[in-house]
Amino acid sequence: MQHSHHDVASQDEERSTFDTGLWSSPTYDFVSSFTENGISSPVPDMGSREPLSDSQDLVESGAGTAPLTRHDGTIVAREGDVIRDLDIYVDSGPGIDVDHVNNVTIENVRIHINGNGGTEEGAGIRIMRGNNVDIQNVEVFNEGAPETGAERTPDHYGISAFEAEALSVTNATFHDTSTGILVQYSPGATLEGIEGYDMRGPFPRGQLVQFGESPDSSLNNFYVHNDPKVAWTEDNISIYYSDNVTVSNGVIDGNNSPSGQGVIFEGSNDGTVRNVDAIHMGNGAFADYGQNNTFDSTRSFDNIAEDQGRGHPLSNALLWGVNESTVVTDSSYQNAGNPGNIVWGEGNIGAGIDVTEVTGQAPMAHWTNDFGQGVSEPVPDVGKPDPISEGPDPVVPDIGPTPSPEEPPVVAPPSDPVPGDDTAPLTRHDGTIVAREGDVIRDMDIYVDSGPGIDIDHVDNVTVENVRIHINGNGGTEEGAGIRVMEGDNVDIQNVEVFNVGAPETGAERTPDHYGISAFEAEDLSVTNATFHDTSTGVLIQYSPGAELENIEGYDMRGPFPRGQLVQMGQSPDSTLNNFYVHNDPNVAWTEDNISIYYSDNVTVSNGVIDGNNSPSGQGVIFEGSNNGTVRNVDAIHMGNGAFADYGQNNTFEFTRSFDNIAADQGRGNPLSNALLWGVNESTVVTDSSYQNAGNPGNIVWGEGNIGAGIDVTEVTGQAPMAHLTNEFTWS
Repeated sequence: MQHSHHDVASQDEERSTFDTGLWSSPTYDFVSSFTENGISSPVPDMGSREPLSDSQDLVESGAGTAPLTRHDGTIVAREGDVIRDLDIYVDSGPGIDVDHVNNVTIENVRIHINGNGGTEEGAGIRIMRGNNVDIQNVEVFNEGAPETGAERTPDHYGISAFEAEALSVTNATFHDTSTGILVQYSPGATLEGIEGYDMRGPFPRGQLVQFGESPDSSLNNFYVHNDPKVAWTEDNISIYYSDNVTVSNGVIDGNNSPSGQGVIFEGSNDGTVRNVDAIHMGNGAFADYGQNNTFDSTRSFDNIAEDQGRGHPLSNALLWGVNESTVVTDSSYQNAGNPGNIVWGEGNIGAGIDVTEVTGQAPMAHWTNDFGQGVSEPVPDVGKPDPISEGPDPVVPDIGPTPSPEEPPVVAPPSDPVPGDDTAPLTRHDGTIVAREGDVIRDMDIYVDSGPGIDIDHVDNVTVENVRIHINGNGGTEEGAGIRVMEGDNVDIQNVEVFNVGAPETGAERTPDHYGISAFEAEDLSVTNATFHDTSTGVLIQYSPGAELENIEGYDMRGPFPRGQLVQMGQSPDSTLNNFYVHNDPNVAWTEDNISIYYSDNVTVSNGVIDGNNSPSGQGVIFEGSNNGTVRNVDAIHMGNGAFADYGQNNTFEFTRSFDNIAADQGRGNPLSNALLWGVNESTVVTDSSYQNAGNPGNIVWGEGNIGAGIDVTEVTGQAPMAHLTNEFTWS
């Protein structure tokens, strides 16, 4: 999750995303071979938006002017299909679904997504494990986006591609999508002629293009314009754990995020940004959090140091964030928002940096896709294709597809309950157990090489109890979890222990997708007595209101970013976490925030001990976009960057305590907040709270505005943290 910084003039945080999105079921299939004789007639001029930049000319793509045939509903691609000359409308889900098929071509297509203005996942084009997909001349409109500001969900994409090797996208324009193109685990992607208007997020989306773990990819000839009163950006171009990526010949106009960058390398090495203009940036123009990356002929114009409606820039409007291995050549800035904050980085950064101030220049001409518009008429009466296989079940955000069980599920049906407790003997089972409606799964010792140990997919009223699960037996990068819950309500989980047996000996996991428990749209989830060892995150809950977590324990959360939490609640209001403990060895774990409450109102976190956080940007407990929450009786020990943070409204920290926090580098960089303990705002209340042995005694409480009235924090000595929870399982 995204973090803010304190008392740091010019450093951006460690951010980015990867909640793999977009898993809607296909509804109908239709390919170009059935529409070549469709009706053709003109359609209304769709118009264009005025850019903020003063570019004198446009560079046009010369995209085709084919007539279009209207199609309502998702088109499901088959192996080798050519899908062309269509005007597609969907209320939810993807316009075109390329699911486990290869060699698909999509050309001359206009797609209108999210017609119902809802929160269901959707995309213009969704590619799931399809190689050699070629997309040309595509325009995507998010019809259900709010008039202004953030989207209702971060999962309304222009194009989403997961494990799509050798993807090619040429001449694509996106309007009001959460992100234009999200590319994950897709090496060798080639993007050319990419254009976007008003990316809507919300976090972790808001990019024109985001490469995640997709090395050897390229983005060439691109333009994005974000109206600060309409868009909700994060980074404009994000290169995340993707080596050898080239970004060239583009104009980025507008970024209203207090933490976003124009172009950012995160954990990515040997990349190049060449001939790119960044205009009206807020927080930063260019940033390098990798190694051996080059910025050649990069330019910043008219960056903004003020609040654009979402908070002040956290870097104080830094332009180039670099490190000792960064090279910046032939680069310049004009009309800096903060003239004293142009280039910053730790260590000896002078030798490879060539940045000069200029005056009287203008940004270069930007790219524009000039699509000739075709027909939008009812589809002609054609024979419906024979039924085709839709492949495996849709993939869940953050977990991925579930392999078939190696043998039939071993479950006790609800009609024949068997009493059990955590002292019962366990029966070994190899492979994923797939739950059925109302199942009771108990007294099992489950081993899986990849995928989930127990998969609860679109079924309700499942009980899991007295289960030990060993995940990631092959030590790979495939998604996996002890228990995966996807759109399953009233799931009750008791007495569960999960071991990530394939985790590296020390440090970050190879993927952020090895969870203890992952729940998506799982209303009224209950988890009691659960312990996690070396998982990326212990419990990840998304879009699951009313979750109740009790007696949750974790050891050495392994991340990497954006994971690393014991518990993370996303868009899950009215949830609770009570009685918990996490211990992270700084020489083994790879944490982010320990407890993350993200856009989840009315959440209560109580009676817990957090011991260890080695992230330079993590917090012990953090509210992000979450309101009316409470943290009560929680000790934070050996925190690095921060203990407690409030980036919401009307949140309360009661009986919170910090012990022995750490202001030094724990191996991943110095704390970006200078070891702040409580990060607050004018609506935050902190009562009966204390700290002992502060790492930075001058940096205890910080926040903008009048923060004194509701803050009660005192220094103490001679105290000890409270006793912590331990789940004592007696497996046999």
